[in-house]
Amino acid sequence: MRLNARLPSFALLATLAAASSAFAQTPVPPPPSALEPSPGMSSMAQLDANQDGFVDKSEVPSGNELAGKFARLDTNSDGKLDAAEFSRYQDEKR
Repeated sequence: MRLNARLPSFALLATLAAASSAFAQTPVPPPPSALEPSPGMSSMAQLDANQDGFVDKSEVPSGNELAGKFARLDTNSDGKLDAAEFSRYQDEKR
C-alpha cells in the first residue's frame, strides 16, 4: 500500500524533470532588425539623439556618410528619416 501512495509523487517528479529539460534549451536568437547597423555604420537608435523615432538632419554628424545622402534618402522632404527611409540607407550599404 505504501508503494501506491508514492507512485503519484514519483510520477509528478518525473513529469517535472522532463518538462524542465524542455525549458532549459538555448533560445533561438531573433532575426536581425532593419534598424541594426551593418559593421562600420551607425544604427538609427545611435543617431536618434532625441529618441523621437526619426533621424533629423541635425542629428547626423558632419563626417558621417549619411550626411551626404540625407536629402536623397529623405523621400518625403520632411527633414528627417523615418524607419523605412533609414532602412533604404542600410540596404544600400549591404
